[in-house]
Amino acid sequence: MVYRRALVKRRADRMGAWFIGFFNRTIFGFGTMAVSIAVVIPVYNAEEYLEYVLESLYAQTTPADEIICVDDGSTDGSARLIRSIRESHNDTTLRLLHQTNGGTASACNTGVAAVQSDYIIILGSDDILLPTRIEQDKQELTAHPVDLLFGPSYTFSHDPDDLHFLKKKHEMNLKNIDKDPVVNGLLKRLHIPTNAATLKTSVWRQLGGYDARIAYSEDYDFWIRFFCTRPDIRYRHTALSAYRFAAGHHSKSKHLDKKILSRIQIAEKFFNNDACRDYHYLKPLTLTLMYETLAYDHWALGQMQAYRSYARQAFAQGLRGVQAKTILRYIKSYFKR
Repeated sequence: MVYRRALVKRRADRMGAWFIGFFNRTIFGFGTMAVSIAVVIPVYNAEEYLEYVLESLYAQTTPADEIICVDDGSTDGSARLIRSIRESHNDTTLRLLHQTNGGTASACNTGVAAVQSDYIIILGSDDILLPTRIEQDKQELTAHPVDLLFGPSYTFSHDPDDLHFLKKKHEMNLKNIDKDPVVNGLLKRLHIPTNAATLKTSVWRQLGGYDARIAYSEDYDFWIRFFCTRPDIRYRHTALSAYRFAAGHHSKSKHLDKKILSRIQIAEKFFNNDACRDYHYLKPLTLTLMYETLAYDHWALGQMQAYRSYARQAFAQGLRGVQAKTILRYIKSYFKR
């Protein structure tokens, strides 16, 4: 029911916005005003990278209307550095909020609650925006005020000038963007880098923002709920943001199991919702893919017992969706030390 109510309200909002725009342009002769964009940055012990993030915002050809940093109980000098950078730029658009440590989802919710702009960009405390991001987004969203504008992203390790384009994920989006986004979102065939998304603030609030009870993959949960409302979306073909691919972030990190298991819980929550019953047929395939992801990671690490454990859980969803290499590796795992 939550998804259906949001869908009905969204359609009413679109019709209302269209009629207001029509009367303003044709009867009163008013021009279209540029949309406003806020950047929300959740911060936790990010002193090492914050200067890169904020300087990328100050280098924008068109500045953001708001910059909101949420200090999520940092124990380093993050808050002090933010205040120092704000003073050096004499910036009145940057606000620093404080809260006790509640996690990324909670910090994002706190930040968006303070936003007054039409659209939001959630930017990681070690990510960057390319110089024309705000300008291009404003032009695009003023002409086409959709619920979500998103596109591909770059990655970088240490030097922000050494950018690597995520070509495969870009091609995946081009292939699946016009198909059912709920299906492709569940099956991870639609890649939405959070820092490459510009979302209507009212949509975030209607959906209740991130679920702060989710420790990992809160964005995955949000995007699934978002696409269930049948939103208006537009794809930006140019990468205008970059994600820092640090050693602690890669797929072999100690957090991978928790992240994928969190996604499994999110998928279970989705499939147990009667409002989403049209997608129940995807449950076996979705869970199979997630358990296979866990299994492959442990295979790469040489952890055969863990591989077999997750492979068996993939098999339990039904062999129809299991990849042949999963079965072959399962057999081989008994002969590997």
